[in-house]
Amino acid sequence: MSLEWALGIILVGAMVVLAVAGTLLARRWVGVEVLKLNNEVAGFIYAVIGVVYAVLLGFSAIIVWEQYDRAKAVAEQEANELADLYRNAQTFPDDVRREVETRLRTYARLVIEKEWPAMVQRESSPEAWEAYNQLWRTYHQFQPKDEQAKTWYAQSLARLNQLGDQRRLRLLSSRSGGVPGVMWLVLLGAGTVTVGFSLLFGTKSATAQVLMTAGLAMTIALVLLSIMAMQHPFAGITRVEPEAFEQFLDIFRVDSQAGFDQPR
Repeated sequence: MSLEWALGIILVGAMVVLAVAGTLLARRWVGVEVLKLNNEVAGFIYAVIGVVYAVLLGFSAIIVWEQYDRAKAVAEQEANELADLYRNAQTFPDDVRREVETRLRTYARLVIEKEWPAMVQRESSPEAWEAYNQLWRTYHQFQPKDEQAKTWYAQSLARLNQLGDQRRLRLLSSRSGGVPGVMWLVLLGAGTVTVGFSLLFGTKSATAQVLMTAGLAMTIALVLLSIMAMQHPFAGITRVEPEAFEQFLDIFRVDSQAGFDQPR
């Protein structure tokens, strides 16, 4: 288990413990009979608070999840463009094909080894940028001779442009600020009010009230933890991994073992 996950679990546990302790203290200091007098009025107010907070919490979680899912899709699409460029290059002359394959393999390797760790710090890799520029230079220098080569060259340029688009989107996603600080203040403050308001109720069974309050606090804490885990797609507790690029490199290894990289 990573340190981030351990801290997250500790945070959830701490919120549950505080909620339980607050419930027991309220029952002891105020008294169950006095708390029961608040049940009817507090119930109406609590229903409004609960609905407002549920909408706010759910909306925040959905937005963060969509951003995370979009960042993952962008990375996968970038790797798909590399695979398409590799397949398109098989129609080029042997010297050009081998150079394109080398550039593609180098770029994918540097993205995995250099750029993915750099994105944790919201930065990019100069080495990956240079490999990307070298790939463009290779296509700039290639002059297709026949119609077939021209057709595949045009298709490759379109894929290369899309590769650049997906790369920029991936880097922008890695630099996303996540949930704004003011929104975290609202989520935490409203969560505290929501859990704290439940302490104003009184039930005959202390065990039942403790379990209900603990369940409420745990639910809110787990949703907040999920938001925190996904708000930075490439640096959060739950991160987008370079699996798509690793799969692309596997294509090279499989084709190499099958002898597809031999001169034709």
